[in-house]
Amino acid sequence: MSVRLRRLKADFEKLNSFFTAESRIRIKKTLGSPPEKYQFEYLVTGMEKRLDGKLQVRNNFLIEITLTGSYPRMAPQCRMLTPVFHPNIAPHAICIGDHWAAGESLANLVVRIAEMLSYQSYNVKSPLNGEAAQWAEQNREKLPLDTFDYTALLSIGEAVGRRADGSAVAGDTCANCGRKGSPEEMRACVNLHVACPQCAHACPVCGSLGCLKCSLVACSQCKRTVCAKCSYRCASCQQTVCSEHAGACAVCREGRCQDCLVACAACGQSACLEHVKKVAFSDGRQDYACTGCIGRAARAGTA
Repeated sequence: MSVRLRRLKADFEKLNSFFTAESRIRIKKTLGSPPEKYQFEYLVTGMEKRLDGKLQVRNNFLIEITLTGSYPRMAPQCRMLTPVFHPNIAPHAICIGDHWAAGESLANLVVRIAEMLSYQSYNVKSPLNGEAAQWAEQNREKLPLDTFDYTALLSIGEAVGRRADGSAVAGDTCANCGRKGSPEEMRACVNLHVACPQCAHACPVCGSLGCLKCSLVACSQCKRTVCAKCSYRCASCQQTVCSEHAGACAVCREGRCQDCLVACAACGQSACLEHVKKVAFSDGRQDYACTGCIGRAARAGTA
């Protein structure tokens, strides 16, 4: 058997073990034995542009991956079979060539495409879709659209399925420390990592179960360890805080920590230090006003 055929066979075996019927990435069709062409279904939250020009969220995508005669030396050919709105994806191509190496597994590439669809990964510097790049730049605070850890699908300690109520069924190996245990003892976190009781962590803000393999962040103000979706980086001081100690500037709408927000004495809303000034009001007092309300003070001026 040639080196290429051995690689194709190994790819197929790995793909079948990682992407099951219960996975958010599924093999829909194959061509060849071992397969040289795949059709994958991605249950991923992404974006599409409708025929009327409006953007909307889409939760499933079909992608075709062809392994050419030059594979694995050359990158697979990847193309969309369903509409998508992404800076690095065009109808005829998915931009993965600059990052391909012959040693990368096909399964890793399949996961990397999921991260692109969900806007966990995108590059606005050299886009295939300029309009999507501009949209991503303007909506950075809303991204990614989907925070699921798709690399967990390649982990030994991943959940092995789902129950009828939708809850995950844990395997018997902790993805963090490797400890063995019964499925009743082990727990599946929000990213489908299997965690033993010692490695599991419940977010104190939203209550979701995470584990030591997940992205956990310590709030610089309350020092609590929270999950990634409940943490924010202040655009002023760059400190990371939990959602209970964060807010948004009423003027620029960017997220800030509470220490970098000041209440406007005119409208009562909070503004960041870049969009608030201390001014003289008509009653003689001096107080802070956001840039949108400075004109309301009869004697507006910097103190």
